[in-house]
Amino acid sequence: MTPDPDTAWTIKAASARAQREWEEVNAAEPELMAALRVRLRLRPLDRSDNPNRTHRLRPPLDSKNVDGQKLPQWQHEITGAGRIHYCPDKVTRTVWVTMVNLSHPRETE
Repeated sequence: MTPDPDTAWTIKAASARAQREWEEVNAAEPELMAALRVRLRLRPLDRSDNPNRTHRLRPPLDSKNVDGQKLPQWQHEITGAGRIHYCPDKVTRTVWVTMVNLSHPRETE
């Protein structure tokens, strides 16, 4: 499914580290990341397919300052251990990627 450019969300890295992690995981798992890109562009806040895999993080990780504003931070389970953290900005329809990792991040244990 190709996202409609008029309604799709834009995906941006919130930091140089997040950009590097995105590129590394994309190189290691291109098909997985292609599906993730579509999901984030179409429905970054949708939990209906599997509420256990996509959710808002708990404090103190529940929000993050991105692009000069405090945004809610979400997590999506991309593999059994892999996670992406992102901050959706509903006003600009931008998904700010804050972390991508194929192994379980320690800070969410």
